Amino acid sequence: MTASENNVLIIGTGGVGTIVAYGIHFTGKSNLSVVVRRDYQRVSKEGYKINSVDYGEIKGWKPDHVYSSVEKAAESKQVFQFVIITTKNIPDILRPEELATPVITPGVTTIVLIQNGFDIGKPFIKKFPNNYCLSGVSHIGSHNHDGVIEHTGHDKEVIGYFDNPNFTKEQQKAKAEELVALLSNEKNTIVYFNDVKWWRYRKLVYNATLNTVCALTGLDVARLEFSGVLGNVSVPAMKEIVAIAKADGCELPDDIVNDIAHCESGQFFEPSMLVDVKKGNPIELEVILGNVLSVAKELKVETPTLSLVYELLKGIQYKLKEGQGLITVPKTYVSNNIHYSNV
Repeated sequence: MTASENNVLIIGTGGVGTIVAYGIHFTGKSNLSVVVRRDYQRVSKEGYKINSVDYGEIKGWKPDHVYSSVEKAAESKQVFQFVIITTKNIPDILRPEELATPVITPGVTTIVLIQNGFDIGKPFIKKFPNNYCLSGVSHIGSHNHDGVIEHTGHDKEVIGYFDNPNFTKEQQKAKAEELVALLSNEKNTIVYFNDVKWWRYRKLVYNATLNTVCALTGLDVARLEFSGVLGNVSVPAMKEIVAIAKADGCELPDDIVNDIAHCESGQFFEPSMLVDVKKGNPIELEVILGNVLSVAKELKVETPTLSLVYELLKGIQYKLKEGQGLITVPKTYVSNNIHYSNV
């Protein structure tokens, strides 16, 4: 397939999405379109400025097509072979499968989710049963500051597929390897991994326990350890993720709890969920904690720590939504009069 026949659309051009986009541009294997919402005026006129550990300093870079919304991209009448979604995944505000529907051609478009979270492919497979749905797990340090991308950590992506029973495993592996070829260049590291569920459980050991608890407490990872909260809250939560994974047929490495507990050692690092809370932005609560707790319930795995963290973060999420005008709180408080028993 030539570049002129291979149309790729990226929805979400934050730090991760923009580097994914530039990497595709660098390979020269496709017509590249992006949906840019917040920075549309600046990017459409001036392009991106990118300071990249992999690609160096780039000024005024623009993809082939820049759209202000998914609907505008759909109006172009392009048929996209790949739609890559790199937005934050907050289905309690906007479901990604609904966001992307206008640009997905049933039976044609391969859907790629380079997003945090667990079990995030299910809604797409249900809505688009005849489309491939691929997983991308990003390991990168990159942030977007008003159209200026500061890319500080080497771009590594782990690609696999969310299992769709309408395709054979061989077909889905071949499609994932096609994406690896599309993304790969001499500057990045793009690898295929055949067990998406295992890899996403592995990432949850961090995201569901350090990311969440930092967001809840307002502490960076160093202060989380200094205060004792790391050992008393995050580590028990990590053990619960390992137990859920094992019950779900995924054996994580023996030393993963220790490795993750010390993965940011020596750094006063603020994980992404804490950064969102500080900015007043809603957090990826359901895909990082809600979905895996649903699996734990189905498998009858006890999760006292994770469940408490989840319920407390639901309160934080409520406050964040209220701050964004997504929830209106009544001016007069009327109790629900639920009777709470001592038992």
